[in-house]
Amino acid sequence: MRGGEYLAKQKRSFFQKIFGNKPKNNQILTTAQMLNSYSSRIYNYSGSLYDNAVVRAAIDCNARYTAKLGMRHALNGVTVHDNLNNLLSLRPNPYQSTYSFLYQLRTIYDLDNNAYVFIQRDDFGNPIAFWPFSYSQAELKEDKAGNNYLEFTFRTGKKVTAPIEDVIILRKHQYENDFFGESNRRPLFPLVNLLHTISEGIINVCKNSAFLRGILKFTGAIQPDDVKRKRDEFNSEFLSAQNNGGVVAIGSGDDYVPIESKPQLIDEKNTSLTNRAIYDYFGTNENIINGTYSENQWLAYYESTIETFMIQCSEEFNAKVFNQRQISFGNSIEFVPDKLSYMSMTSKVNMIKAVKDLGVLTKGTIADILNVERPSDPDTVLQSLNYVSSEIANEYQLAQAKKGTLKGGDTTDDAEGNPDESDPDQSSGTD
Repeated sequence: MRGGEYLAKQKRSFFQKIFGNKPKNNQILTTAQMLNSYSSRIYNYSGSLYDNAVVRAAIDCNARYTAKLGMRHALNGVTVHDNLNNLLSLRPNPYQSTYSFLYQLRTIYDLDNNAYVFIQRDDFGNPIAFWPFSYSQAELKEDKAGNNYLEFTFRTGKKVTAPIEDVIILRKHQYENDFFGESNRRPLFPLVNLLHTISEGIINVCKNSAFLRGILKFTGAIQPDDVKRKRDEFNSEFLSAQNNGGVVAIGSGDDYVPIESKPQLIDEKNTSLTNRAIYDYFGTNENIINGTYSENQWLAYYESTIETFMIQCSEEFNAKVFNQRQISFGNSIEFVPDKLSYMSMTSKVNMIKAVKDLGVLTKGTIADILNVERPSDPDTVLQSLNYVSSEIANEYQLAQAKKGTLKGGDTTDDAEGNPDESDPDQSSGTD
């Protein structure tokens, strides 16, 4: 590759990197007709909510824990070690790890209630990258054949139209709109404005507490101009920032009477109620955010906030990445949680004791659960001799049935209900 060609390639924008190789749609597209709205377009106004510390803490909490999920390509529940699996488990696109991908996707999902991932494909239709992105406007369109498309407008003014089959769509709070999730503005802005007012009030109290307030009295007859001059001199001398000692010295003919100011602050209880309302809106709580949760609190948070997102992602990825034939053969994209890592050590040990004899855990899996180094034979399965495979149990019973004796001295009859005549010693049902 020549130097000029290399530099030109390096200067490609993100827009060109993601959508540059997608052929332009020359079909005439019209606005899709909705059932409950005259417009199939939404505008993204929720970005300013992210400037609030409480909102950002709640969203960051969900994004951090969601990003700990693993993604994999599975066939009938078994990991497939192919290019798609490498893409999902390592780098969904050249600029993001799996953690960064899931973190951004969850952040957009919580903040906008509509999250999108563009599937970049090769000439054979195979996914080669997954790109999450934010937007300023999205509109659902259709062609004459009834095929749907999504047209996105970005903050730079650029637009792109993509077939709906190439866009992974995640949404929540979907109510009146037939296709898009509702905005967070109406339910959240009153709470955010209240928190802003509380913060401004605290700042003003801190500022005002540094100033002296009072009445300066002068004895004798003084001209109005002299009153003003003395007041200004008093302010300059004692009420400026240079008077950091807080001591006022006045003459015998003057008198200064301080005014006691006791600003009223909103108590911590009311502030906590507002914070909790925002945390509840995003499905989290203070213990989850600061990492002081109990095992039961984590399980409740996982099932209500993480698992629901995981299920929606898995269903949408499967529908957009695979065709019906591939799905019928058992192909799937799974979002794998690591729930056991949040269990207490006592719960982990009890769980291992309860299931290790069943042959469902390998040595490597047990080491991972306990967060210790894997042994040299991690794939070895431990199982108690007190348990037997169901197939072996069936073979044993069939062999006994052919002899005419089952376990416990029971007898078996043939299809006609008669004793098995192949063994006359067992025909009476006794040993």
